[in-house]
Amino acid sequence: MRRLLLGIYGFAFFNKFLLLTPVYAIFMQQNGLSDIQLSTMFIVSALGTILGQAPITHITNRIGQRGSMIVGQVLKALAILLWLVAPNYPGFATGMFLWGVQAGFRSVAFEGLVYDSVSAYGMQREYSRILGRKSTYESVGTAMSAFGSLLMFMGYDWVTWASVVAILISMLCLIIIPYKSVSVQSTNNVTRPSKLLRTGLRICMQTPCLMSTMLLTLFVINIPFLDDFLSPIGLQIGIPTEYIGIVPLFLLGCATIGQRFAYKFTKISDMLLYILIGLVGLLFIFFGVQYNISALWLMGMAYMLFYGIYTLLYSRFQHMIPSRYRSVVLSLYTTVNYVLYMIVCGIVGLGATLGSWRFSIIILGGLMLCLCVWAILFLRRHCSVLTGRQI
Repeated sequence: MRRLLLGIYGFAFFNKFLLLTPVYAIFMQQNGLSDIQLSTMFIVSALGTILGQAPITHITNRIGQRGSMIVGQVLKALAILLWLVAPNYPGFATGMFLWGVQAGFRSVAFEGLVYDSVSAYGMQREYSRILGRKSTYESVGTAMSAFGSLLMFMGYDWVTWASVVAILISMLCLIIIPYKSVSVQSTNNVTRPSKLLRTGLRICMQTPCLMSTMLLTLFVINIPFLDDFLSPIGLQIGIPTEYIGIVPLFLLGCATIGQRFAYKFTKISDMLLYILIGLVGLLFIFFGVQYNISALWLMGMAYMLFYGIYTLLYSRFQHMIPSRYRSVVLSLYTTVNYVLYMIVCGIVGLGATLGSWRFSIIILGGLMLCLCVWAILFLRRHCSVLTGRQI
């Protein structure tokens, strides 16, 4: 079990410990990308994840979760190296597409690997704690990568190669995970995209609470997700480029706290959970109205809350998935996740065309308030998302 957790937590950390994270969006804009074009980069990445779902599921079932994760990491390394060779819109778009495919491997294969591995050791009841710690290591890795902006005086090439080294280390962490502890679930040879989605939808529809929990989880993690835009937002509120890493370092540090201690609140009432979702929306709106460095603590509170809420919801969602169809349901989850992500990126991009990222933040805050109202009026009457039972 110790070796398993070392591999899981090690991969979670080094997969996110990319020194180019706080600067690649700025690098793209310095090479000619406008605000709206930057938003399309993240949409292209999401398309890579969505279009890759069928082959990703097929590859995962053929070579196993660990092997498919290694394939994904190779694609990720190639993606960021391509930006050095072709620092233009086509080069950035191709790299983001490959990175999106890698994200699909992580969502389907790695999340399934974690749950199945923990289950193989009979530690299902500890899954929420392990998921929270895994998410914590991911946030720590992302937060530490914020120091990449301080190293820009050495050049973007150096930061990129350092990130490639981190990816290679993450692959070593995958290799040390005990292979015998991972069970590759049968998906009845579902490989075509249309059949994959239909099967996943059918399984979710058979359990209404599973569908409701999945949708709420997806909305919570996507609507307030600004991680990819933190660097340009930091520039707008007055932080110099060399210190831009402070923004993701602080916000993802707050997210780490939320994820790390989320398991202590597994018995929180549904009503309080929904109210906290609305509070995230209010914090976003208040930050957008003030929109300065001194108001960053509002975003810090919002990040702590919504990452913690997401950890609780995702844990419940994983428990409710039939083991036999885990990769199919997770593939559906990933597809819907990135469709929502593309929509949110479009909203953020359109908000920025009004003259500032602050308008995007205010709009997202309003959507979180709408989500709160929807959850209270609909979910509370039909399904308890924290117990997974029909009401």
